[in-house]
Amino acid sequence: MGGTGEVYFSSPTWAYTDNLLRWDLSPEQIQQTTDEFITKSNKVFDAVGSLDLDSVTVNNTLKALADLEAEHMVQWTMLTYLFLVSPSKEVRRATCRARMKLPHPMFVEVVRTRNDVYRRILALGLKVDEVNAAVEDKRYMERLLAGNSILETEDSSYVQLQHQVKCLSLTFSRDELGGVPEDDLSYLEADGDKLKIKHDKYKYFMEKCFVPETRKKLGKADNQNSMELLKECSREFKPHIDFVLNKNMVKSANKLSIFLEELAHKLKPLGDKERTNLLKLKEDECQQRSLPYDGKLYEWDMPYYKAQVMKQYGVDHNQLKEYFPLEVVTQGLLDICQDLLGLSFSLVHGAPVWHPDVTLYRVTDLSSGQTIGQFYLDLFTREGMYKVAGHFVGLQPGCLWSDGSRQMAIGAIVTNFSKPTADSPLLLMHNDVVTYFHEFGHMVHYLCAQVDYAAFNGREVETDFVEAPSQMLENWVWEKEPLQRISKHYKTGAPIPDDLLDKLIKSRLANTGIIYLEKIVQYKLYQALHAQTVLDPANECRRLSKDILGFPAFQSPIILSICYQLVASHSDGFYRYLWSEVLSMDMFYSRFKEEGIMNPKVGLDYRNCILKPGASKDAKEMLKNFLGREPNQEAFLLSKGITLSTCSGRKLRPRCWRKD
Repeated sequence: MGGTGEVYFSSPTWAYTDNLLRWDLSPEQIQQTTDEFITKSNKVFDAVGSLDLDSVTVNNTLKALADLEAEHMVQWTMLTYLFLVSPSKEVRRATCRARMKLPHPMFVEVVRTRNDVYRRILALGLKVDEVNAAVEDKRYMERLLAGNSILETEDSSYVQLQHQVKCLSLTFSRDELGGVPEDDLSYLEADGDKLKIKHDKYKYFMEKCFVPETRKKLGKADNQNSMELLKECSREFKPHIDFVLNKNMVKSANKLSIFLEELAHKLKPLGDKERTNLLKLKEDECQQRSLPYDGKLYEWDMPYYKAQVMKQYGVDHNQLKEYFPLEVVTQGLLDICQDLLGLSFSLVHGAPVWHPDVTLYRVTDLSSGQTIGQFYLDLFTREGMYKVAGHFVGLQPGCLWSDGSRQMAIGAIVTNFSKPTADSPLLLMHNDVVTYFHEFGHMVHYLCAQVDYAAFNGREVETDFVEAPSQMLENWVWEKEPLQRISKHYKTGAPIPDDLLDKLIKSRLANTGIIYLEKIVQYKLYQALHAQTVLDPANECRRLSKDILGFPAFQSPIILSICYQLVASHSDGFYRYLWSEVLSMDMFYSRFKEEGIMNPKVGLDYRNCILKPGASKDAKEMLKNFLGREPNQEAFLLSKGITLSTCSGRKLRPRCWRKD
């Protein structure tokens, strides 16, 4: 495909006209439409900003901005997506330039730079009771007035240092990489008679290599690099953590501290038991390989021995993937969502797409037959494509226009699966299936939201709730009934053997105590950096590691290397995956596990209480509506193999037992 941005048609059948996305733009057209939209945007901002303060109304102020914002989101996300997936280098370059020119897609940021517009919204707020503003109107107005995000600069010394670290590498001989599969070694770049390992692969090779000295070198190098990043970020960040957390569910640093402390306290006995098991594995292997053993477990040992624990569950993932052909998993995923959420999925023939491998689906509500949205699947890797395991993008938010018509929601999922051939079908590893379901959880959240304002689409909930719907859907790939629905042997059509299914389900509990205690150390360190209560990140990391994980007081390479990635993004939601997972497990265990994981009544309750409101309600209110109470940590702990004496008023035990 050349620089013209051609569009492909799978057949001449007509596609839906309310899909506003265009994939046939040439670089010149991208520049032209961008300039035209900027001109249009400025006219709307100027018109709102010049209104007499006494004449502002919901329609001439909020609705005018909301219509423009909805159109702007489509323009912005379309260009962003083309930058990620277009086969044309010229188109990708043009979209990159366009994105630099366009204002921020969320007008909460734009209003910060337009005092005249801000004053009109404020004037409307002062007479909100007089103008009969709806609940969602008021919420949108509050969001615009409260816009105050803190933006990082790309030229900061932290960002420059981060780039330098990514370019680092270490070299080793083949003997020093004992235990690493030959296939992995074959991909490494040669440096004389040694092999080069890049910085972003250090952790992977620490998991595979049985040579302690090699793991130590990788771990210490990773640690040193991460420490430089942490020192830099601790100098650059301002103490604004309470300011940004107030916009999230957690509300304050103090509440976050309590949340992390409670979880750490409840997980620590499990972590201690697992650490003892890892130390025994190390002792046995040192005896077997005639290696020195000092009775200690070091941070650079952790990836390797955690991988050994996984092997004890006996899951042959190469055998397992033969039961997960892509087309079977995809159809099973759609069938599950249809039965649970009352949705129907159909392939749109003749849809304009950016590459012939891309497919478009229409989503309709089963009860009414009404189309609620569409989504693209772009699943196969190719040159120039964004390299990511899985990624959801909201392309066109569902919302109401000021004339009362509804714009349907449209999303897309990108993966980098290898393209199947007639002789080689695409078979997914189980972790790929988990990723697929995770991203589709984001998709159904985006598609099912029925809101008035584009700013309240499903992806715009509080930062620490945004992952909950995607983590929720992951649970279905760890349960026997749905696993059987999304799988069959690619040759024989046979189901997954029961013993293999049982091993897989039990393996979800491998290393859970240590894994989540490591996360808590990361988040507590990050919180301390933001609050600037810590002058030396290295000493704080040593203290937290010893107190929470029980390891010797050394710097933890895994924690630090992950922590600088957390620092680089989500400054207001660095803890969000853990917080969201606690909520997702509460929803799953308290409703689906109790009333039936394929119970359509619970599924519709979930759709109506959690997905449908989008961000038009507070997450806390939505959760209370679905659960019938305030959320808590009990189901999360239960899901990690910790038996609780009280949950929903009676004793419950985990459904899958920990391997002794």
